[in-house]
Amino acid sequence: MGTRYLQRRFLNKLRGFTLIEAVLALAILSIGIFVLVECTARCLVVIRSSRNYQTARMVLDRGEIDHPLVWSNDADQNAVAPETYPNGYTFSRTLTPMDGEENMYVVKTRVAWSEVGQASFEEVVGIFYSPKDTFDNSVK
Repeated sequence: MGTRYLQRRFLNKLRGFTLIEAVLALAILSIGIFVLVECTARCLVVIRSSRNYQTARMVLDRGEIDHPLVWSNDADQNAVAPETYPNGYTFSRTLTPMDGEENMYVVKTRVAWSEVGQASFEEVVGIFYSPKDTFDNSVK
């Protein structure tokens, strides 16, 4: 056995990848790419959802400025029928009397929107006191 034979044998072993090595490398690479694509898709969903809720909060603030709760008004005057704002957001407010409490109302302020065929909303619930007796006595 000459040195030429050993050199040729050694070079044949180092010449390239085997089929198993190539398939294994491709499988590892494809799993890594799949994970990155899945993470990116989930990230985009969270960003879209966050943007929608932030816009809803801005519409809620705008609706509160346009239709403030006024203690001297009747409950029906403080209620707001659904009003559409830009980008399909809808602002509304309902006042329902509290059980057993006079002049106390539960205020539900809601901003609703629709995305990809699914309806979503942001709702703020509070309590409103309308002292009708005090207001009526001061007018007399």
